[in-house]
Amino acid sequence: MKIVVAFDSFKGSLSAAQAVEAARLGILDAMPGAEVVGLPLADGGEGTAAALCGYLDAGWVSCQAHDPLFRPIGARYAVSADGETAFMEMAEAAGLTLVAPAERNPMETSTFGVGEMLLDAIARGRRRLLIGVGGSATCDCGMGLLAALGCRFLDSASDPLSPIGKNLGKVAAIDWSAFKNLEGVEIEVICDVTNPLFGKDGAAFVYAPQKGASADDVAALDEGLRHFASFFPSENPEAQGAGAAGGLAFALMAIGAKLRRGVEVVLSVSGFEKQLDGADFVITGEGKIDRQTLSSKLPCGVMNCASRHGIPTIALAGKIEDEELLIRAGFRSVRSINPPNLDISEAMKPAVAFANLRLAAKDCLK
Repeated sequence: MKIVVAFDSFKGSLSAAQAVEAARLGILDAMPGAEVVGLPLADGGEGTAAALCGYLDAGWVSCQAHDPLFRPIGARYAVSADGETAFMEMAEAAGLTLVAPAERNPMETSTFGVGEMLLDAIARGRRRLLIGVGGSATCDCGMGLLAALGCRFLDSASDPLSPIGKNLGKVAAIDWSAFKNLEGVEIEVICDVTNPLFGKDGAAFVYAPQKGASADDVAALDEGLRHFASFFPSENPEAQGAGAAGGLAFALMAIGAKLRRGVEVVLSVSGFEKQLDGADFVITGEGKIDRQTLSSKLPCGVMNCASRHGIPTIALAGKIEDEELLIRAGFRSVRSINPPNLDISEAMKPAVAFANLRLAAKDCLK
């Protein structure tokens, strides 16, 4: 029997590679003679650069940047062997994990450090930039990134504004005079969501609460996103993925970037479809699986591809919601790796998560 194991990370517990290894061992526990093909993957969120790096002849470089609260940090991104392409994640400089829970507030955070990463890559001669935009701590519509690239944002009194979420609605003019010349640079945005920029399904209402925003903050941010978008009339705020990373994707669109579905990029680079030849099952998963999984998340992309080849897909996750909806969408089964009543702090321990995923992979084949 041939089984393809394709996992994203279990955030806070297991990397994608660790999850694949746990599942591989579980399958071999149940079926020692099975052929197991393990593929650590991602969908545009954290771990995307590492996943791409694993399938390409690429290495890592470091640069200086600032975190979401403008504190100096070191960030890294991957570079192809020919030096032309940089694979980066916005979460390296503007990720939620860089901000302590008590500090999280998308009214105050910025994507400035992401712009610094782009500048570093361009200065080193990279002419193609692939940017994964998941896992953000921000909702500044890329105002910070644009500021790092040379934009100045002015209020009604022509005073400069700090490029943070709460100032989106205060922008009266944008000064592009010092903006970095990006001629000859190709930017592709690898999105893990399909949300528009604003509205009930937009960046503020759907994701800002997870980043520390209050109900009042969410309303203010949504209005700010609407206002800021008015300075870019040629861009479509309803485009799928425009709301990714608190609107960073929209700002990147405005400077010429193309949006691509992250799961499609990674599945292509990894050769996932070729590995399905002769496969009997596919097992996939990540930390949480729910209705949002059906919006371009990795397990859904894996399942859709496997379904086109008539191969059933089993999904394993730390937390499961909307199971009936997921089954109707095409998953053969959807299972939690955790025993009932297991405390979340215990379940998140890497050793515990590894053991539970191994056991769940073993049991799902019985």
